[in-house]
Amino acid sequence: MPPQALIPERAARQASPVSRVLVLMYHQVDAPRSAQEQRFCTSPADFAAQMQWLAGAGYRAVDLDAVVGHVKGCAMLPEKSFHISFDDGFVGVLEHALPTLAALRMPATLFALPRRTGLTNDWMHRRGAPRRALLSAPQLQLLADEGFTIGSHSCTHARLPELDADAARQEIVDSKSELEAMLGREVRHFAYPYGLFDERVREIVVQAGYASACSTRSGFNRPGEDPYLLRRIDIAGTDKQWQFRQKLQYGSNEAKRLQPLAYYAGRLRARLGPG
Repeated sequence: MPPQALIPERAARQASPVSRVLVLMYHQVDAPRSAQEQRFCTSPADFAAQMQWLAGAGYRAVDLDAVVGHVKGCAMLPEKSFHISFDDGFVGVLEHALPTLAALRMPATLFALPRRTGLTNDWMHRRGAPRRALLSAPQLQLLADEGFTIGSHSCTHARLPELDADAARQEIVDSKSELEAMLGREVRHFAYPYGLFDERVREIVVQAGYASACSTRSGFNRPGEDPYLLRRIDIAGTDKQWQFRQKLQYGSNEAKRLQPLAYYAGRLRARLGPG
């Protein structure tokens, strides 16, 4: 499943100057074992249905480097471009997500924790979630060999803004070098654990040499967005198919029956102006 390169120059010229790119955020792809983890656990059947719908609805999967090029204004992407990302590095991504993505030739990024490889999600287990296996180093290598981009999610899933500067730097800088040594390839992208960041943390990510960082802020990624605060749409294991589609349509982490009405009412108010 080779990663998809930037779109050809001719297609880039045809892209809308206000094109909006989505980055989807998943965690586990597996059968949930408890109500508590269901929020972070998309079933393999639901994941396959979502990917198949995207392919059938004309969405175009691109790699994360293409998204970064888009927000920097280097290569515009057409409407309905999207990227798939996974946080934490659960084994279910290899077992359940990879076959679907490979069949549809969709590139994806997994943000891994080098000092948790082959271990478990202890940061979730301490809060009562079931213990889940994380990918080992050989499994991460296999995923990379199959075309996945491997990014960093810090060394240990730390709350970076709560650390002192040296500890935060170690989590961000060392995770990059450790993954690169493990995989034998460059690690260019970062995702903030828990979606937590501040200006100091962002600056360390920049100085560490990453090309981008993903947040958990919802919305579309347009030219001019900060590549170190990329927006992502949080896909929950509890999402129905209509909720999944609505999140993509409006670039929102929420999906409600009356959301379309509220959205267009807001646009009308903005157009009419005060009074």
